[in-house]
Amino acid sequence: MASTPPPPPLYTALADLAGWTLDRTASFPKSSRFTFGQRLDQRTFDALELAVRARFAARIAKPPLLDELNLLLEQLRVLWRLSAQRGFISAQQLQHVIGRIDEAGRMTGSWRASLGAPQCGP
Repeated sequence: MASTPPPPPLYTALADLAGWTLDRTASFPKSSRFTFGQRLDQRTFDALELAVRARFAARIAKPPLLDELNLLLEQLRVLWRLSAQRGFISAQQLQHVIGRIDEAGRMTGSWRASLGAPQCGP
């Protein structure tokens, strides 16, 4: 029986981020769980889904998926910063999550660069 290859590091990083996100957003105040928590949860799972789609997409279809993933990561950065400003997470938690998002962003950028596609945006 053939063994399955390990998941790509980006997939693992985003899956870990999703678990961490769910743990944090569950403790958000009830009045803000919808506004912030649901958006963070959804965008995090959307990012994970895009990574999976990009993994199995044809080479020519990967760059737009990775560009969309990059945009989702930027949205996550903004939402987490706003959450910290509101006091839903600590400064240390913000540093931690931003570091994880930055790591995923570097992996996304490296993957995109490896495809040799022209960069989108600035």
